[in-house]
Amino acid sequence: MIQLIGFMVLLYGIQAACSNPGLAFLPLVTYLTDTLGFSATQLASFQLVVVLPWFIKPLWGLLVDGVPLFGHTFKSYLLICYGGIIVSFVMITSWSEPSAISLVALGLMISTGVAFSDVVADKLMVVEGQKQGNANILQASQWAGLGFTAIAMYGLGGWLAEHTPLSTVFLLSTIFPGIGFIAVLSFFPEQPNKTFTLGRSWQQFWQAAKQPNLKVMLGLILLLDISPTPVDYVYQRQILDFSNTLIGNLKAVECLGLGLGAIAFGILTQRFPKLPLLRLVIISGAISLLSLSFMQDVSSAYGVYLVRGFTVTLRTLGLFGLVVQICPQGAEGFTYALMVSVANLATNIGLLCGGQLYDWGISFAMVAIIGSLYILLCGGGISLIAVYSDKLRGF
Repeated sequence: MIQLIGFMVLLYGIQAACSNPGLAFLPLVTYLTDTLGFSATQLASFQLVVVLPWFIKPLWGLLVDGVPLFGHTFKSYLLICYGGIIVSFVMITSWSEPSAISLVALGLMISTGVAFSDVVADKLMVVEGQKQGNANILQASQWAGLGFTAIAMYGLGGWLAEHTPLSTVFLLSTIFPGIGFIAVLSFFPEQPNKTFTLGRSWQQFWQAAKQPNLKVMLGLILLLDISPTPVDYVYQRQILDFSNTLIGNLKAVECLGLGLGAIAFGILTQRFPKLPLLRLVIISGAISLLSLSFMQDVSSAYGVYLVRGFTVTLRTLGLFGLVVQICPQGAEGFTYALMVSVANLATNIGLLCGGQLYDWGISFAMVAIIGSLYILLCGGGISLIAVYSDKLRGF
């Protein structure tokens, strides 16, 4: 159990170091806005394109479920992912002033490796969590690793954005997947698995798809995650005149909230096994967006980001705690990845909508309020439907 939790922390920590958010996140955003002159809408569009591999995670999940590589479900895929990420970062370092197109191309390669490794980590969490009945603890461990690693990435990334060339930042980023490669190769125990084939995994999923719970879950994720969300970086740089170092510190505080939220979620679900997760998702989601409307200066920004990190984590873990319950055996990777992909797509559309509203002249605070009201209205509608529908009572 302890070893499994340790691997959950490690696998998600590597994600945070590579591209979720990644050591290069703030240096890259700085380069795009200050050197290439990106607007809020262009920045949101760039982020949307680069994370496209996260939208096709079900494909990666189908491969992990039904195509054991060299007899292994997890180990071989992780080694390929981390090796590919290292090669991609090395390739980027050869350009001192890369164009937007080249950054998109290699960003897609890195994003693919991280997204695929995320699917492997999530399948491991679902399989072991369903087997041992501790999925919420494993999810909390993943997000604690993500949050606390991201603290260092944002803090260091903010400093690097102002003092170090972008190519050097990319080179430093190879350290983390290198650690993952060595750790998986040396310490990850896995017995060969030939139980499931691609056809059988696909069949398992379609049998589950006929059940109403899966369709309801897809609808809930899409509805709740598409809320308009303001693009905070542009507002902080252009209106509040925050430095990149300060923004990195704020993101680090947000990740502290994320880590604390993960710990709180693990404690809550252990002490209250029948905790109504859907209500937790709606309430914490609305609070996370509303908190952004209170960001007016440096002091308020620190409080806002701590609250936002904490509540976003409760919302996300609550939502995907529901997802774990409906994942069919043999198609865990595909089903969970499908739900995450829908969530990622909806979230990025929400950012795109928020960026467009801001470019149209609507204030940053008002965009945040609009997003919060949207979640509350949707939550109210869902609650009313739940009164008359058996399909939602399980949530």
